[in-house]
Amino acid sequence: MSTVNVFRYSALAAGVLYGAYHTYSLESTAKKAEAQRLFAKKEALILEAKAKFAELNAPKKVETPKTQSKEINLDDDKLDFAQVIISAVESLETAKN
Repeated sequence: MSTVNVFRYSALAAGVLYGAYHTYSLESTAKKAEAQRLFAKKEALILEAKAKFAELNAPKKVETPKTQSKEINLDDDKLDFAQVIISAVESLETAKN
């Protein structure tokens, strides 16, 4: 009879120890999964903030007025002074707008 009791209590102790070990391993796995989830969330927020920062602080393109910067050769016999004056006036008008 005492052998049966020793076997029962040994099995009970083994079951309790196994249950404690199993609970600890499940909690550990859950904590690791939670830590990974929080890290992924923080990483996504950081990437989103970097994208927004890059969007807000992107170098702005400076629009230059469309002017004709042709060199005028005054020694040219085929130079049309009227066309030169008209193009200069048009470039000044577009620069005002």
